[in-house]
Amino acid sequence: MSQAAAFQLVKDVVIDAWFTTDPNGVIVDFNRVFFSLFPRNIARKLKGVTLPEIMVMPMDIVGEAITQNRQVRFDEVVASILETQEEFRFILSAIPLFNDEQALEGTLVVLRNVTDEAMVQIKYQEMLEREARERELLKAELVRRTERLIQISERYYELKAQIRKRAKGQVSPFKLKM
Repeated sequence: MSQAAAFQLVKDVVIDAWFTTDPNGVIVDFNRVFFSLFPRNIARKLKGVTLPEIMVMPMDIVGEAITQNRQVRFDEVVASILETQEEFRFILSAIPLFNDEQALEGTLVVLRNVTDEAMVQIKYQEMLEREARERELLKAELVRRTERLIQISERYYELKAQIRKRAKGQVSPFKLKM
C-alpha cells in the first residue's frame, strides 16, 4: 500500500489542517480545517494551486520535504494569507509520499495552528519584560531614596554635633535625671 493510500484511510481523524500535493507541489487534496483558513473566494480554488500562490511563508515546506527526502518540521512559523494579510503561526510538518515502487507521489503537509497559544506566550513574555523593567525602576527609586535618607541622617548627626558644641558645659535638656 502506498503512503498516499495509507493516509487516505486515516485522513478523517486528523484534527489539524492538512493538504497533499502532487510531485510538483500543486495542492490535490485538503481537509475542512485547511479550507477554513482562507476567505471563500480563495478556498474554492485551492485545488490546482501551490502554497506560495496563496500563503506567504519564510520557507518552502513542500520543497524542503522533497529535497531532503524525509519528514521535516518547523516550529512557530509565521505565515500570512496573501489576499487578506491575516497572520497565523503554525507548527509545520511535511513528509514526502511514495508509492509502492518508491517513486514520489507528492507530499503531505500538516499545519497545526498555534496562533492563539503563541499570542498568549508573546503577551506573557511582554508582561514579564514589563515587570522586570518596573522592578528595575523600583530598585533605582529605592537606591535613590536610601541615598537621600543617608544624606539626611548624616546632616542630622552633623547638626546634633553642632548643637552639642554650642551647649558644651551646659546640662542638656535631653539628659534624664535619675
